[in-house]
Amino acid sequence: MRLISRRRGRVCVAFSALALASLSPLSAAAPFGTAPAQGAGLPDVAVPLDSPDGGVPIDLVGISDLHGYIETTFHKNPETGEVDLNNVENPGVTSLACHLSRAYRANPNALFVSSGDNIGSSYYLSSYMDDEGTLDVLERFRMDVSALGVHELDHGLGDLEGRVLPYATFPILAANVSGSDALSAEGDGRGVFIKEVDGVRVGFIGVVTDELPKLVSSSTRAQFTVAPAVATANARAAELKDGDPANGEADVVVVLSHEDAASTATGFSKNVDAVVAGRSHVSYAQTVTGVEGNEIAVVQPDHYGLKLGMIRLNYDRDTKKVSVVNVENRDLRQEYCHENDFGGVNIFSYKRYNKMMDLGAARAVAQLGTDYLRGSDGVTPGAHTGTESTAADLVAESYRYWLADIDPMEQPPASTHYVGVVRADDLKADFRYKSTGNYHGEVPADQVDGLFTVDEVRNVSPDDKVMGYLTMTGAELKGLIAQQWRPGADPAAVQLGLSANVDVIVNSAAQTEDGAAPSIREVRVDGQVLADTDTVVVASTQELLTGGAGFTLPHGRGVVNVGSLGRDITTNYLASFNQQILKPSYAKRQVGMSATPKPGQAGTVTVTMDSLAYTHPTEQVLGARRVRAVSGDKEFFSQNIDLTVDRSGPTTGQASFDLTVPADAPTGACRSAEATTCRWVTLESVDGVGRVLNSFYVEVPADANPAATPSATASAGPSAASSTPSSTPGAQPTPSSTSGAGPSAGATATTSAAPGAKTAPSASAAPSGGAVPDGKATASPGGGSADGATVPVGGAGGLPAATSGASAAAREARGAGGGHPIGGSGAWPLARTGTSLSAGVVALTLIVGGYLILRRRRQID
Repeated sequence: MRLISRRRGRVCVAFSALALASLSPLSAAAPFGTAPAQGAGLPDVAVPLDSPDGGVPIDLVGISDLHGYIETTFHKNPETGEVDLNNVENPGVTSLACHLSRAYRANPNALFVSSGDNIGSSYYLSSYMDDEGTLDVLERFRMDVSALGVHELDHGLGDLEGRVLPYATFPILAANVSGSDALSAEGDGRGVFIKEVDGVRVGFIGVVTDELPKLVSSSTRAQFTVAPAVATANARAAELKDGDPANGEADVVVVLSHEDAASTATGFSKNVDAVVAGRSHVSYAQTVTGVEGNEIAVVQPDHYGLKLGMIRLNYDRDTKKVSVVNVENRDLRQEYCHENDFGGVNIFSYKRYNKMMDLGAARAVAQLGTDYLRGSDGVTPGAHTGTESTAADLVAESYRYWLADIDPMEQPPASTHYVGVVRADDLKADFRYKSTGNYHGEVPADQVDGLFTVDEVRNVSPDDKVMGYLTMTGAELKGLIAQQWRPGADPAAVQLGLSANVDVIVNSAAQTEDGAAPSIREVRVDGQVLADTDTVVVASTQELLTGGAGFTLPHGRGVVNVGSLGRDITTNYLASFNQQILKPSYAKRQVGMSATPKPGQAGTVTVTMDSLAYTHPTEQVLGARRVRAVSGDKEFFSQNIDLTVDRSGPTTGQASFDLTVPADAPTGACRSAEATTCRWVTLESVDGVGRVLNSFYVEVPADANPAATPSATASAGPSAASSTPSSTPGAQPTPSSTSGAGPSAGATATTSAAPGAKTAPSASAAPSGGAVPDGKATASPGGGSADGATVPVGGAGGLPAATSGASAAAREARGAGGGHPIGGSGAWPLARTGTSLSAGVVALTLIVGGYLILRRRRQID
């Protein structure tokens, strides 16, 4: 297994391009030995559209949000698994070249334009070449002008000014952005470009969304200011039609707007004749009435080159009037064609199918035992970004791995903890067991499922996001996590994927307060309670760490950027498992729990739990199914978890019940209750075969003797399991039907916690040596062993064991299930709830432990 360097890959690209530059056009399907059946060839004779007498036709051919999708791809036949050449997935440059050739034949003066985001957040092949291949294609297709998009700034303003603008052969306009001399000088200056077509001066004005400052890093936005896009465009348009040659004049004015058409189109003035819009990745094509009652042709050609926007205007030389003749979006998937007049433009398709093994994109970097899915609305993965997901947690774990694998000269300063964090909506696809890769005969067809390629990792994280790390305090990390909940906003929650060494306990009771967001009761990192003054190094995208992703972070501290891309980090992390089978543990990293005393019932508490389950049906089958209470080695209560999907937040997987702690339950020093000695029991979430996923302690003062037989009953709250899938489901995905991998049993070592008197609470973190700090509860790993058996709880008198970091014998695979790594979901900790009945108040401390050693691996050559 070998990772090819980016430099070598670009050399391969260059040679491929040179070798094919002189060739006649190749079909996108050439590697398969046949041409697609869809679409007609080019007309033999140009057939221009008719224009009114005396008029000059102005043809605009537009794209938006191409994002480097230069490759032509086809869907697979679901029955045969073969590529279906009649079912286009991405038209790529092949179909675009064909339709542009037709447009130029019909009108040699047709103008090829873009509303921005031609590059950045790009498809793998383009990103691999730093998007220069995409800029080369647009040059060959005679692009006349483009607006600036958000993602042209992915690498900062310096990269735009020093690399992108000089490389592009067409002007990139942003009339409403000031602060960059290079950008302001593009075209004819001040965001304007004028081109003459058959004696008619066509003026282009480029503007970018007003929200640009929110969408880039703080260091980038500090270098420029953004004025309102529509108002700026109207002002420039007025200048172009005011009769003053000093400020430039145009007969026809076209606005290239990197903003949604539906929300802005009617705000343009009478001086604007047409708008090509973008950014929101939707399709729009119609003639609208502007703010001054004027007629404006508006088109937004979707994204990724799926559609081509077509506008025909007519300019009357006598009256100087502009009229709209035609507005439409042409679907390049439905009208796919491949013949063109450019010659050799299919080098990317050719390279894809003939050089991919050299580039490494078709190389399998991981072997999955089942899916890692994004958050679901109950049906579709990716539809719900406000909930925890196995996919996001896997990516976050890869970010933590990166901190231990970067160059020693760039290592973060000494710190207590290292954490990986990712926004759930940064993931654009799932880690699917069912193969979507193309191995071109290198792997037998019946063996490709489970193989996950470099290309597929790029599809999960297509955004060209640079990684960084930031040192913050424990209090600041808690504050970051708390920002997941946004009452009154839409969406009401934006979940963060967290690395495997992080466990969060949410105060469920706070969720019921009117307008209040849930509070973070406790965070554990590496098995230790995170104190507000602890130091944490957080690895994430530079966008998030600099406050450009909707999260507020500490100011005044620099984010360290070592130049790595997030998707490359995830690729290297997966490759480090060396083809061992990866499966999620289905334990949760963020769980809600509260326990309150039952009035008049000594030794009884009402327990409310949520966020115990994932959201997709296949993961619910394999994840937590019920909650049970265990005293010593005896299970005395069990209740099914309500798996109804919370479509707006993270609380899927709920249970609520009254719990009476048995009089003969194990006793020991109280950790959180105000008594000296407490009785405690364990609450565990378990899957359908009895494997323990998450575990918690509940304690009550030892003198609070139960008035009745130890028991537990369902209380008001989520129903038992009316909506719970059957524990013996019928059809299950083949790769998942036997996974059920529990958390690692071997990733932690425990030592007994000696009984002791209660002391004042301490703000310090739990020491790695296993000693119990003053006032701090401890916990053992909560989770099942590889064979599903319960992990013994160590400690004198049945006390929970003190977490002591990681055992020297911890498995190198960072968690194990059936002898295979489980993608970073390692040992899962116990949390502990203490309730003081004598005081009549709740003192709830939920402790989570378990330390997962992440052995530093030498990057595979």
